[in-house]
Amino acid sequence: MFNKMPKIKTSKEEVLQSVIPILRSRGIQNSSMSELAKACGIQKSHFYYYFNNKEALIHEVIHTVYNYFNYNFFRIIKNDTLTLDEKLARIKKLFDTVFTSTEGGCIMAKTALETIHLNPTYKEEIQLFFQDFIFGIQQLLEPAHSDDPLSLAEQIVQDIEGGILLMQIYDDRKYLDNAIIRMEKIILNS
Repeated sequence: MFNKMPKIKTSKEEVLQSVIPILRSRGIQNSSMSELAKACGIQKSHFYYYFNNKEALIHEVIHTVYNYFNYNFFRIIKNDTLTLDEKLARIKKLFDTVFTSTEGGCIMAKTALETIHLNPTYKEEIQLFFQDFIFGIQQLLEPAHSDDPLSLAEQIVQDIEGGILLMQIYDDRKYLDNAIIRMEKIILNS
């Protein structure tokens, strides 16, 4: 009945919400700025208004995903009104949102594999993401595992990232689910 009007105004956040799932599934190397602008329903010039080049886009994507994960992850961990079981249940939901809500798995790991050799600042930014991920798990481990919670936290994050990779390779979520079950058992000390 009515012709769909083109979007007149789009925020940077809306553009990123459209771009991140595409980059997660297709990767950075296989996504042109033109294709990304088209997928967002905006003109290429509008896209370049927000991101001067692909490097600026990559930095913004890394920053956005890092901030989203970090805010929600530590909000759960630091919530003293939640039991450890409740924290783990909420963390599982966060993992679902970040790692499985769209095709492609962990955008940080995928971006790291594609870009670390291109620009050392990507490596530093991605390292921050994983350092905080490890640190958060370490905080959950410390009450029951005073001997070496850092090594256990590193092991858990490695296991989860490996589970994400195998989930993608075999198109089977059991690999991530099993890694999360192992994380829960270690954290709950059972």
